[in-house]
Amino acid sequence: MPSRNCQLRLAASLQGALTETEVTKAYLDVVPELIGARGRGFYRLDAAGSPAAVAADVSADFLAAYEERGRAGDPVLDYVQAHLRPVDDTRACPVTAWQESPVHDVLRGAGFYHSLEAPVVVSGELIGTINFARAGNDRAFSLNEMRNAGQAAEQLGLAVQRALRFERSGERASLLETVLDRLPQALVVTDMDGRIVLANQAAIPLLQLAAPHIAAAAANFRNGTSRVTVGSQDQVTVKSVRLPAEFYATLSLIYPRGGSELPLWDVLSPREQQIADWVAQGLTTKQISERAVVTQNTVKQHLKRIFAKADVSNRAELVQRVWATRKEP
Repeated sequence: MPSRNCQLRLAASLQGALTETEVTKAYLDVVPELIGARGRGFYRLDAAGSPAAVAADVSADFLAAYEERGRAGDPVLDYVQAHLRPVDDTRACPVTAWQESPVHDVLRGAGFYHSLEAPVVVSGELIGTINFARAGNDRAFSLNEMRNAGQAAEQLGLAVQRALRFERSGERASLLETVLDRLPQALVVTDMDGRIVLANQAAIPLLQLAAPHIAAAAANFRNGTSRVTVGSQDQVTVKSVRLPAEFYATLSLIYPRGGSELPLWDVLSPREQQIADWVAQGLTTKQISERAVVTQNTVKQHLKRIFAKADVSNRAELVQRVWATRKEP
């Protein structure tokens, strides 16, 4: 059936539309094949039910006349709003009531007579209508065309709902990027292949220096060897964390280095922070092993990693780094 093919074409066209503007264009491009009419439109309504936007292939004068004299006395529109179902002029009211309605005069002034409307509904709320008009010497709209209009309106509602979600998520993403750009902390999000997804303004000057460490972290994460890595060189320290598996991404924090500016506590794990603190308190390896309930060899392995991350070579230097960090405001 031609109408079935047109419905499929309309659904496919709407599926590819991401914004409301694209949805409206996709609808108006395909709907003439679905329902023959001399005039077509899509009214987008605001929360109060008033027209917020209209896209139509009729004259601006007709649209203005409809808003001025026709909308308030349109039995077809009244039916659609009351029942949330498609309807045409022959089924919305008796013929005499239709011919005496203000909208009938407006339609006649533009060469139209028959009217068909269907509700566009999102989450149970009427957010718009699709409209069709034919001349007096045209046949009235059929039941099959009413059904087609209802299906088209349903598809349009789903597309608008999807577009609204997309636009809102885009707004949230834009807000998040703005917030991240205000942070002094340099951070980078990459995929698991090391390609940059997001880098805030603080990270941009440091990207070239941090890139080898970020790439190495991504490789480690892909191999499943760790979930957190720290890499250091003369100018930066990079701490990378694997994000939950469903995101297939890595978050890297970049710290410029210089003297006591190395962010000791940020690059150490909670356990390493605890051991470094015990070292600063003067505890021996044996005493730390007893407090931590681990072997002395485990403590020594922790200390090796702490020395590497803190860029120190012995306990005395580590104690200095701990106290320098504590003095930072």
